[in-house]
Amino acid sequence: MPEENADMKTAKTLPEEGGSTSRVYEQIRLMAMTYQFRPGERINELELAEQLKVSRTPLREALNRLVSEGFVTVVQGRGFFGRLLDAKEIYDLYEVRVTLEEAIIRLACERATEEELQEFEEFASTRPTKDQGKSLEALQHDEEFHLRIARMTHNAEYVRLLESINRRIHFVRWIDMRRRPALDMKSHMRLAKLLRKRDANACAADANTVIRRRYEEIVEVIRTGIAEIYLSPKEELPGGRSGRQ
Repeated sequence: MPEENADMKTAKTLPEEGGSTSRVYEQIRLMAMTYQFRPGERINELELAEQLKVSRTPLREALNRLVSEGFVTVVQGRGFFGRLLDAKEIYDLYEVRVTLEEAIIRLACERATEEELQEFEEFASTRPTKDQGKSLEALQHDEEFHLRIARMTHNAEYVRLLESINRRIHFVRWIDMRRRPALDMKSHMRLAKLLRKRDANACAADANTVIRRRYEEIVEVIRTGIAEIYLSPKEELPGGRSGRQ
């Protein structure tokens, strides 16, 4: 059997390295989304690499990618830091989300097939019960609910944009959901039925009412979120433990 040359060996390692970087990216992104890295806290790369059982190269690649996506920050010569919980940034993201989802809903009314609308209504009926309404599962169900509407536009860019915003406001939405006295158990079915009627104006108005937040509300949610980050044990936050210094 001929001996493998350097190029063949390199080709064999590339998929593994690429897979490692992707895995590390997903793990660290979840940590950042759920503020396992506390706001302004320096990320201990050595500790994090040991925790994730990876080398510094895929770790650095993942962190740099997360910087470009707004999940962590970097200071030249000092390293990577947990992103701040900034009320203006969150408010801006909610404002973009309202506009984006209105466009998505209007297009879904035009393009969704009857089969898609039927499946969507069935999914809407599976929303967690009132007793489960403040759980992480309830938030994940809500995120998937809105992503399914985006998929009915048959435009992958709308899905990608909504996924990006969802990730950046995930923690704030989790806190917001937990602090509300009750979950509106009928809102998903109401919107699903409006979509079945293809009533674009009614759908857009309904979604706008549910999604929009005042700046003062976001400030209060962030105050609650900061208390959760610093006063709750890390294992009680969604996402696990992080490397920190």
